[in-house]
Amino acid sequence: MAGERTEAPTPKRLRDARQKGDVARSDEVVSIGVLLLAVLALKLLGPALWNSLAAILAQGLGQPVPELTPESAQQLARDTAWQTVRALLPLLGLVAVSAVALNVAQVGPLLSGQRLKPQLSRVNPGAGLKRIVSLDGLFRLAKSLLKFIIVAVVVGLTLRAQFDDLARLGALSIAGATARLASLGFDIAIRAAGVLFLLALADYAWQRRQHLKRLRMTKHEVKQELKETDGDPQVKAAIRRRRQQLLNRMIAAVKTADVVVTNPTHYAVALKYDAVSMPAPMVVAKGQDYLALRIREVAREAGVPVLEEPPLARALHASVQVGHYIPASLFHAVAEVLAWVYALRARRRTTAPGAAR
Repeated sequence: MAGERTEAPTPKRLRDARQKGDVARSDEVVSIGVLLLAVLALKLLGPALWNSLAAILAQGLGQPVPELTPESAQQLARDTAWQTVRALLPLLGLVAVSAVALNVAQVGPLLSGQRLKPQLSRVNPGAGLKRIVSLDGLFRLAKSLLKFIIVAVVVGLTLRAQFDDLARLGALSIAGATARLASLGFDIAIRAAGVLFLLALADYAWQRRQHLKRLRMTKHEVKQELKETDGDPQVKAAIRRRRQQLLNRMIAAVKTADVVVTNPTHYAVALKYDAVSMPAPMVVAKGQDYLALRIREVAREAGVPVLEEPPLARALHASVQVGHYIPASLFHAVAEVLAWVYALRARRRTTAPGAAR
C-alpha cells in the first residue's frame, strides 16, 4: 500500500534524527563494558591498589596527633581523602574513559540537547505502565531473565570446575584462603561480564535494526524529500528547456553577427553592430570551451568572419553579457576589429565573380 513504510531511511532522514539525538545505542554495552573493564583492571591493579590503601590506613592510624582539634581532624580527613583518590585515580580514570569510548563507538561524536528537554511522557505513570505491559516490556523482561540464567550457569560451571580447590581451602591459611577466594571471585566476574558483554553487543545490533525500522519511509516521503533537496523534477525540466531555448536563440544569433572574436580555443564572442539602430556594438553570443567551438563552427558555416584576438576575447567574455552593448573602454579595440571586417567585406565584393571592373 502507498502508506506503508517500506523504504530504507535516506541519509537526510538519518542526519535529521541524529541531530535530534535519535540514534541507535545500547545502554547495556556501556554499563556491562565498563563493568568488564573495571573487573579486569581490578585484577591487574588490585595488589598495588591494596598495598596503597593499606599504607594510607597504616599512616593514618600510626601518625601521632599532638592535639585533636576540629581543624586538625579536618586536615587529617582531607589528606587521607586526597591520598585515597590519588590511589584510585588510575581505576577511576579507566572507568570514565571506557564509558566515553563505548558511547562514542556506538553513535560517534554527538552533541544534542534534544534528549535533555523535559518530556511529560517520561513521567506519565500511564505511559510508563503501558511500556511495561507492552511487547517491548515483555521483551526486556525476557532479556533480564535470560541474563540471570546465563550468569547462574556461568557461576555454576566455574564453581564446579574449581570444586576440588574449594574443598582444600580448609588446609590453607587465612591469607591463602582469602587470596584463593578473591581469585575465584574475579574469574567468575570476568566470565559472567564477558558473556553479558556479548549479549550487550547482540542487543546493540537489535537496537540498530529497530532504529532503522522505525525511521523507514513511505514512497511518498522519499519523493517529497527528493523534491526538497534536489528540486521538483518538473521545475528542473522546465529550467532545462528554458536554457536550451536560450542556447538555440544565441546560436541562431551567431549567423547574423558581424564578427566572432576568439581566444582562439577557450573563448568565443560574437559581435553585431548597426550604425543606424545601435549606439554601440552588441554581444549577441558568447561561450567557453565546447560552446566556443560550436560558435566558431556556426560562424564559419554562415560565412561570419572569425578573428583571433585573445586579450579582447577574454575581456569581452568577462565584462559583457549577451544582449548588452560593449563598454566604452573597449570601443577602440572593437572599432579596429570592425574596421578589419568592413575592409574584408570590401575585398570580397571587389573579388567576387561578376564584380564591376
